[in-house]
Amino acid sequence: MKEADFLEWPDWVETEDVLEKLKITPRTLQRWRINGVIPYSRLNGRCYYRKSDIVSLLKNNYNREKGGQR
Repeated sequence: MKEADFLEWPDWVETEDVLEKLKITPRTLQRWRINGVIPYSRLNGRCYYRKSDIVSLLKNNYNREKGGQR
């Protein structure tokens, strides 16, 4: 692999970061993995997630009608 290839890699976050940012339980994240809601990569028993996949998940589930009306 060329050095330029490494620069194009997306940012990856660990499970703990996803749990904290989305304020969900480990079981919820596990269920999302099992059901294919969120893609992930597993290395040495740890799960990693692309930041872009997290943002896409949020955008795809955005509900404008309920979101801003209070």
